[in-house]
Amino acid sequence: MFAEIDDFYQHMQNRLEQCREERTGLEEILDFYSKVLSAQQEAQHETPMPEIDLAEDRLNVKINEGFPLMDPEDFSVDKDSLERLFRNLCHLSSDENPVLASAGKTLLEASDSSKLDMTGLSKAVLDNNAEAIDEYAKDVGVPQPVLQALAKLSLQPSLLATAAVVAKGFAEEKWQQSYCPICGGLPAIAALVGEEGKREALCSFCGHFWQLPRLKCPYCSTDKQEDLRYFYGEGEDLYRVYVCEQCKGYIKVVDTREGGDPRGLAVDDVVTTHLDLLAEEEGYQRKAPRLWGI
Repeated sequence: MFAEIDDFYQHMQNRLEQCREERTGLEEILDFYSKVLSAQQEAQHETPMPEIDLAEDRLNVKINEGFPLMDPEDFSVDKDSLERLFRNLCHLSSDENPVLASAGKTLLEASDSSKLDMTGLSKAVLDNNAEAIDEYAKDVGVPQPVLQALAKLSLQPSLLATAAVVAKGFAEEKWQQSYCPICGGLPAIAALVGEEGKREALCSFCGHFWQLPRLKCPYCSTDKQEDLRYFYGEGEDLYRVYVCEQCKGYIKVVDTREGGDPRGLAVDDVVTTHLDLLAEEEGYQRKAPRLWGI
């Protein structure tokens, strides 16, 4: 199972290298992201695979009735690897990223003085408790989105480990919902895959991939084709932005049918921030959290 997760990290690094060549203007952020991925992968090897006992009959009932298999707050978190990764990411922020440098140094000081309760912060992130996260940010004196992003990035190895274990226990083809079968998270970004152009989504919470229902809005589930359309960025037919006139939601979709791989989607989400801005300027909303949160 570790080999599969390592393969996932490698595909993201490979996609980063491609984007470096294609998007020279994003070199600084891609260099930083590459270092973040390397730190996460190192932490992944320090994060034990959790022991989760989910009865097969219970799994089948949940899947058949459209319930995700886990609640986000029930994910197994390895405290030691979480704290080490958080400190590593704070060091990277203070040394490698001018935008995050001040917050990184402040958070390192808060961590050294035990002013920041990482157990409480990680629980707040898992519970999506914005009020609690905001209080932690005010206590240490950093912007709330930065603290939430660094905490979420630090949790990712534990979330991936839990999702990998849970995913082994059920038949994915039975899942017919637009939210993640593992945790119920919304799709952050999707890919067109295979000759039929199926849509495979990346969960904005746990990092699991699953197949989205075709010809439906992934957020409100409308199948009225007159309310569903997509557009391209100028000169970027590799990327599509699917919008829904019913709920005003949108999702970015990468065409990987000719040589791409959906396991690099997290990178594509970062390099297409301009498409988020374009969609929002047109009055559409991103329903899922940004993978970085900054």
